[in-house]
Amino acid sequence: MSFSSRLQLVQNHLSGSTKEKSKIVASAVDYLYFDDLLTPEEKTLRKEIREFMEKEVAPVISRYVEKAEFPYDIVHKIGEKEWIKLFLKRPYGKEVSHTSYGLASMELARVDAGIATFLVVQMGLALYTLELFASDKQKQKYYDDFIKCRKLVGWGLTEENYGSDASSISSTVAKVDGGYRLNGDKRWIGNSNGDYVIVWAKDRDTKEIGAYLVPLKQAGVQVEIIKHKLALRIVQNGQLRFNNVFIPEENKLPGAKGFESVNKVLEHSRLFVAWMATGVALGVYDNVIKYIDNRKQFGKKISGFQLSQEKLSRIMAITQAMLTLVWRVTRLYEQGKATIGRAAMTKAWATKMA
Repeated sequence: MSFSSRLQLVQNHLSGSTKEKSKIVASAVDYLYFDDLLTPEEKTLRKEIREFMEKEVAPVISRYVEKAEFPYDIVHKIGEKEWIKLFLKRPYGKEVSHTSYGLASMELARVDAGIATFLVVQMGLALYTLELFASDKQKQKYYDDFIKCRKLVGWGLTEENYGSDASSISSTVAKVDGGYRLNGDKRWIGNSNGDYVIVWAKDRDTKEIGAYLVPLKQAGVQVEIIKHKLALRIVQNGQLRFNNVFIPEENKLPGAKGFESVNKVLEHSRLFVAWMATGVALGVYDNVIKYIDNRKQFGKKISGFQLSQEKLSRIMAITQAMLTLVWRVTRLYEQGKATIGRAAMTKAWATKMA
């Protein structure tokens, strides 16, 4: 039975009219015709990523999750697609809508939230920081490898005692000939199995917070991957320690200055975490539909029991509300009207509902 045919169940659960039951809903995404809110380009990208995830990732991702291993082969395939390039501004990228990036995050998370988290770190945190604050020379040097995922990059803000409170971070840099000396630590840093990390640190002299691109495989950098996580198991979060690490002047991001710079990146990334949470919820719903149409009890498919249908009705309503909220706030973000408070509200509610 095809996926669309299985989800004919949705009408039986949630529709009141005979006319409505004659239509086929392919997914929870389609119940309120969400695609009607999207541009043709956004629809095409969502379809492309969904097909890739169903074909290349869904059949194999469980074994990576069970072993808490990073799927380099999958990530390299994502790099070959150059989807990351779509979300960067010209001349280095193709500058599609922020909604497109949200849809990409949603479709990745629908199959595995770990894969989506990788993209949010690589693109939504690291490359977005470079887009905002790096020089053209730095972009020319690093972009291609990061876009194609030949090099992985993390984003180092949080510390053992401080989360997003960047004003209180204890990692510091001191000016020396030709660059800086970095000391401190960062915790829960995604992509710690990678090649670089963007470290936010406070200048000892000026007390200003800045961003520095630090190779992870150099003297003075210690990386300890955090083990035994229960969630996002493919993501290699790490404890990073820096002991008198030399950072050349050319690795400082010249546009990153102060707490406001951190907030610009967090506003962006929090919004796309909300899209990820929405993707997780949609994935749960769509997979439950598949399951209950095959599972039988007392000689009857459990999709036919009212208790199952009542649960599905509530879940469906939640997913539609999540889709509407993340879409609306992202459109406001594209218009320059979404504050960090709106992004935080969206993330908090969407993750709670998921």
